[in-house]
Amino acid sequence: MKKRTVVSAVLFVLFIFGSAITGSTQRAPITGDWRIEFTPRDPDQVQLTMTRGRQHNWGNGIKISEVQGLSRDYATAAANVTLRIVRDAGTFELTGSFRDGQGSGRFTLTPDESFFSALAARGYTNLTEDQVFSAAISGMKISSIDELKGAGYDHPTFDNLIEATLFKITAASIADLRDAGFDHLPFNKLVEASIFKVDSNFVREVQGMGFSNLQFQKLIELRVHKITPDYLNEIRQLGFSDLPLDKVVELKIFKVTPEFVNEIRAAGFASVTPQELVNLRIFKIDSDYARRARSQDPNITVEKMVEQRIFEKRSGQ
Repeated sequence: MKKRTVVSAVLFVLFIFGSAITGSTQRAPITGDWRIEFTPRDPDQVQLTMTRGRQHNWGNGIKISEVQGLSRDYATAAANVTLRIVRDAGTFELTGSFRDGQGSGRFTLTPDESFFSALAARGYTNLTEDQVFSAAISGMKISSIDELKGAGYDHPTFDNLIEATLFKITAASIADLRDAGFDHLPFNKLVEASIFKVDSNFVREVQGMGFSNLQFQKLIELRVHKITPDYLNEIRQLGFSDLPLDKVVELKIFKVTPEFVNEIRAAGFASVTPQELVNLRIFKIDSDYARRARSQDPNITVEKMVEQRIFEKRSGQ
C-alpha cells in the first residue's frame, strides 16, 4: 500500500513538473459562424465575415489565396466545402457550403499555444477569448511586435498590436514618417497616417504645392478633403494664387469649383472674392439667383445679395 502511494506521488510530481515546462493547458477552441461573398471589384479577393454571438462580428477583405480550399469557381458553382485559414496565432477550420456566389457555415479556431507563450513573454498575458480571436483573424505576428519595440514603441497596448497588424504599421513605415519630420508620433497618429496615406512622398507632394513645414494634422486634413495639385492649380488659374492653406481647404469643403466661380462671374460678379464665393455656397446662392438679383438691382453686391437671401429664409420665401 505504501509503495503504491509513493508511485502515485511521484507521478503527480512528474505531471506538475511537466506542466511547468510546457506552460498552461491548451486553450479551448473558439467557434462561430462564417460567411464569404465574392466581390466583383477584385477577382482575387472575397469578403469574409466571422460572427461569434450577436455582438462579436469581424468583417474584412481577404485574398482567396489565404483561404486553403477556396476557389473562384464557387462564385458560380454550388458545393459543400472544408476550408482552412492558417495564422501564426491559430488555425481556422471552416465547414459549410456555397450557393449563388455566397458561402456560409461554422468555423473552429484552434489557438497556437507557442504563439501565445511568446506573446506572454512580451507582457501580454491573461488574454480574453476576444483577444485570442482578434490576434488570429488579424494575422498578428510576433516579429511585428519586436519591430515596433525596435522602432521606439516599447509598450503598445494589445489593441495597438491589432491596429498595427490591420493597418500595416511597420518599422519601415515609422522610419519613413520620421524621415518626413514626424518622430515618435502617438500610436493613434500612426494609424491615421496609414489610413489617409500620409508618408514622405505625400509630404514632398505638398511641398511641391508650396506648403512647407506643415503640422501632421494639417497633412491629414489635406487628405481628408482631397486637396490635390490639380485642384490647387485650378484655383490658382482662377486668379487666387496666394491663398493660405486654410482658405484652400474651405473652398474645397464648400464645393467652390472652377465651374461655380465662372458661372458667378458670368452672372455679373467679375471680382468676386474667395470668401464671397464661400458665403454664396453657404446660403445656397447659385448663378440663376445671382442673375435675378442683378437684374433687379444692377449695383447689388455679393454682401447685399447674401443679406437678401438671409431675409428671404427668415421670412419663409
